[in-house]
Amino acid sequence: MATEKRRRHHGPPAVADGASSSSPPAPSSDTPSPPLDLLPDIARRLTSLEDFFSLCASCRTYRALLPASRPLLASQAPLLLVSLYPSFVEALFHPRVRRLHRFRLPWGHAWGHHLPPSRHTLLYAHGFLVTATTAAAQYPPRLLLLHLFTGEQQRLPKVPAPFSRVILSDDLLAVLFLPGRRIVQHCHPGDALWRVATADAPHVFDDLIFVGGTLYALVRLRLAILELSESSLELSFLGGEYDEENMPVGERFMLGECEGEVLLISEEHTETVVYRVFRWVSVEGKWATITSLGGRTLFLGFNGFAACVGPDFPEIRGDCIYAAGRRLGEWYEYSLVDGTCDVCYAEYAGAPPLNSNSPLRPPVWVFPSLMQA
Repeated sequence: MATEKRRRHHGPPAVADGASSSSPPAPSSDTPSPPLDLLPDIARRLTSLEDFFSLCASCRTYRALLPASRPLLASQAPLLLVSLYPSFVEALFHPRVRRLHRFRLPWGHAWGHHLPPSRHTLLYAHGFLVTATTAAAQYPPRLLLLHLFTGEQQRLPKVPAPFSRVILSDDLLAVLFLPGRRIVQHCHPGDALWRVATADAPHVFDDLIFVGGTLYALVRLRLAILELSESSLELSFLGGEYDEENMPVGERFMLGECEGEVLLISEEHTETVVYRVFRWVSVEGKWATITSLGGRTLFLGFNGFAACVGPDFPEIRGDCIYAAGRRLGEWYEYSLVDGTCDVCYAEYAGAPPLNSNSPLRPPVWVFPSLMQA
């Protein structure tokens, strides 16, 4: 039986704009600047966005030589986008050093350090925060893709139907759906309208995921390839029906991926949370249980899969699942090796009390190292 460990840590207070306890010193007349040809190598070794932006802010030459890019951010640890209580503005939290990041991002001139409380983030993918309006009068919400590092904004048209899940492809195709329903909505930035398609009864979508440019669907534990067109869709199932004897175990199921391989992840609540991972065996056309990810780590958002990181990524436990919890700033660290589960909390100025009955605003995982190249 998995065990629960509650850990509380009191990290150092947040620092001011552009400052960090381990930030490289700014060039001055007394201190020789690092040779310019060494700057990219220095940036690649930094594991804190505060340090990266402090280095970039040292002078205009550094800023020009160090654009936010996947190679330069390769060592950046995953972050949590959390809400500050009770305002619900959003900020980045570093789980290892256990404090908020304080720096001015490209959109900071308009919004300061945080997203305004009129929007909240649903997803981070390919460098973009997928944000939605929070006003009840604007439901279904309006979506905005906001690039975390460049400030680029991509507005999407008004969503015609309710949804709870959004996924984003490499070319920024946004796909919306409501688990347990037959409807899929999709559009690219710049499209005037969303395209809406409906699966034939009795098929309903439990989850969707892009893997290697292919859109996969989970339909009653069956894996299928989903092809979308203007107003229709086509499902191509990769396996047969499941019977009671060989059905994967779990209460809730979602799709994931690791090194281009499609996974099925199950979640079950007993005394604590239990996760199981299954890989798709194409030859047999069924799911098979696995307990090792080759040292890699799966990250789950509250509503579904977020990313696969590793192996041997700095500060991250291998063969584990990091899952965003229901409370503000809560996450689980579940070991696939021994089945233990640590319940962790982001403690920071503005964090809600643990007994808070505040509106649901789960944290969102942010992966600077996985932004588009």
